[in-house]
Amino acid sequence: MKLPQYPRVTSSLSEEIYSCDEKSAVALQSVYKRHCSKEDFVSTILTHVTPAESQRAATWLLKKHLETGNSLSAAQCRIVIRALIDQDHWESKLHLLQCLPYLDIHKDDCVGLESFLIASVRSENKFIRAWAYNGFNELALSFPRYRKKVDGMLAHGIESEAASVRARIRNILKNR
Repeated sequence: MKLPQYPRVTSSLSEEIYSCDEKSAVALQSVYKRHCSKEDFVSTILTHVTPAESQRAATWLLKKHLETGNSLSAAQCRIVIRALIDQDHWESKLHLLQCLPYLDIHKDDCVGLESFLIASVRSENKFIRAWAYNGFNELALSFPRYRKKVDGMLAHGIESEAASVRARIRNILKNR
């Protein structure tokens, strides 16, 4: 008879990020609940958004943290935006793209973010493409000099993209 597996309550957040089944939302939710109120939660998460073996779990936890109404400092936002280029898995890229609406974009990070978004709009993955359009919209909201370019991209995307990507673009346009 197989005994049920119970979460380890004494492990550190870092240990759990590395050992957690990043495909299991239930497991990640459990890790989040145990650690989100700790003072070093965000700093620990940010140390794990770049290494390939931890980025999927760390980016999911970061996204959850932001979606629950928490915010990051300007320096922490810059770390997240700069970590975009280091993502190896499509899920971690998606998580960070979904974090962009919660981040303050520093003017010095625009060029790197724009390059990442251009590559993402060309991705084979429809989720990545859809959220890259959303990322471009966030860039234009923060820096009006991008507005005309992004308007053109959205207009082109609404005509040429897959239905799921067009749905995201329609949502962007509706919420402007």
